[in-house]
Amino acid sequence: MLSFEKLPENMQNESVREYYDILSKRKSGLVCKRIFDFFVAFIFLIILSPLLLVISIAIAVDSKGGVFFKQKRVTTYGKIFTIYKFRTMVSDAERLGSQITVAGDNRVTNVGKVLRKFHLDEIPQLFNVLTGDMSFVGTRPEVPKYVDAYTDEMMATLLLPAGITSLASIKYKDENSLISGADDVDFVYINKILPDKMKYNLAAIKKFGFFSDMGIMFKTFFSVFFKDDPTASAETNRVLVIAEDARSLILTRKELLEAIQNSGYGIDVFIPEDSHCDTLREMGINVTDVSFNRRSTNPFADLKLLRKYLSLTKIRYSFAVTYSVKPNIYGGMAMRKRKIPYYINITGTGSAFYKGGLLKKIITFLYKPSSRHASGVFFENSEDRDSFVKARLCKIEKTHVFSGAGINTDMFEPAEYPRNNITKFLFIGRLMEEKGIEDLYPVIKKYSENHIPADFEFLGDFEDEYKASFEKFLKLDNVIYHGYKSNIKDYIGASNCLILPSYHEGMANVLLEAGALCRPLIVSNIAGCREAVVDGETGYLFTVKNSAEIEKAFDRFMSLSFEEQKEMGLRSREHIVKNFERKNVVEKAITVMGVKNRIDKRESSSPAVEPQPVRA
Repeated sequence: MLSFEKLPENMQNESVREYYDILSKRKSGLVCKRIFDFFVAFIFLIILSPLLLVISIAIAVDSKGGVFFKQKRVTTYGKIFTIYKFRTMVSDAERLGSQITVAGDNRVTNVGKVLRKFHLDEIPQLFNVLTGDMSFVGTRPEVPKYVDAYTDEMMATLLLPAGITSLASIKYKDENSLISGADDVDFVYINKILPDKMKYNLAAIKKFGFFSDMGIMFKTFFSVFFKDDPTASAETNRVLVIAEDARSLILTRKELLEAIQNSGYGIDVFIPEDSHCDTLREMGINVTDVSFNRRSTNPFADLKLLRKYLSLTKIRYSFAVTYSVKPNIYGGMAMRKRKIPYYINITGTGSAFYKGGLLKKIITFLYKPSSRHASGVFFENSEDRDSFVKARLCKIEKTHVFSGAGINTDMFEPAEYPRNNITKFLFIGRLMEEKGIEDLYPVIKKYSENHIPADFEFLGDFEDEYKASFEKFLKLDNVIYHGYKSNIKDYIGASNCLILPSYHEGMANVLLEAGALCRPLIVSNIAGCREAVVDGETGYLFTVKNSAEIEKAFDRFMSLSFEEQKEMGLRSREHIVKNFERKNVVEKAITVMGVKNRIDKRESSSPAVEPQPVRA
């Protein structure tokens, strides 16, 4: 940045000084902005070169004149530069009318109408970005005569390069129609539209940051390529559920789905098709296959998923509920675009928040468009809620913390405590480093070498990258790997204690299930695990990643008599029943979503309203 004293004289005023001081403290962001602009513009020009050629030919064939429109505009520090666009109007358009295009302008060519609709006429501005005269994000460059009308404060927008897009550009994407029919277009623009646009531009400078720029670029893309559908129907008496796994949805949310149906709503579910979807259909739920790779980081695949959600939501749902990361992010975006109220469920912040760094910033950036505008954000523990609020992903008044998905204790009745000759410790979950598996190894190895009478059984699939690491466990004589099993109650019933050394959880359902079956729990002292245990009474807590404390917890459990272990299991069930009964969780959720009020009205009215039929 230039020193304030070296700015053009008309920029050296107190109004500009305020914005200058803000930007001078964010020089690293300015450097990142320029590096990003240069390399992305360069890459885009290479990728889009065939399209540039096709458009150039189409313009030349459609009307007389050059391919490019060139005009003098104003950028950083008042510098005059030549902006490039594809020509969308007749060659002598400026002589025939205003420098602003209005709706229905007869100077626009046939090809120009298409280019303007999808903003393809802006592509040549990548050359301006490459040279540094423009940036991807910034105040749209004005012609000199409009800059001459700037107030002192508006001059602050010239502290940064002019941009291809901005929040003002998004808000005024239909600017042409706003000034259509005005007797004096320039007067209306300078005195009414320009001052309002500048409010957005000046506010953006105050909030300037590299990632805020990325957010504006995303909003621009969304605005251009995912337009509102004017043919969308009126509100229906149906609710939409978007999830990634039918089995998990049935196991943890079946009672909630039934409560929604009992209120008179019909339910549609968007979910990857598998054998468990038949159970949903048997419940009278309409299932649509929307498959995706939950671990893919391919942005094009994610955009395809977003378009799929948008294409399937042309009816007006009463509200929507989403589960897990991609349905939350892209389902939430689609609902926001369709103006459908929606509730997202954060079943765990996942690896991104745990590891931090760039990955966390990317996930945070992706979550903002959906989580900030949700009607409600449901969490399974207060620490996850606090992390979202701290990251400004949602306002605290829109958050609700439940006891996980809860558990139907009628389905998990007490299981007889086994009198095993060898104590059986059981792990159930995805086998991966972040479940704390590595922290168990030195303890299990020590037990094996010292011939301590205990077996360690593992149930679950591998994360691909962890399979090789687990080989060392299989070489120990006290380790048994069962693979993935659906009948986990049988394995819990045969065990003496469930272990979970995880690094992060939303609320581990397996702990609720094992506790309800009267099994003691030995788990990490983290949110999502500690809530399921009363330390020393229903199991033991240990510091996460601390093998010494894990060993101590195992030793304490092994020192208990059979009757003491059994009594600990009984207390474990009492704790789970008291604090995690699913009907209580469902009651809270349907109250927030307004479903309970509908149920109460149906129960008090006569005759009862029949549930909505399933859509064909």
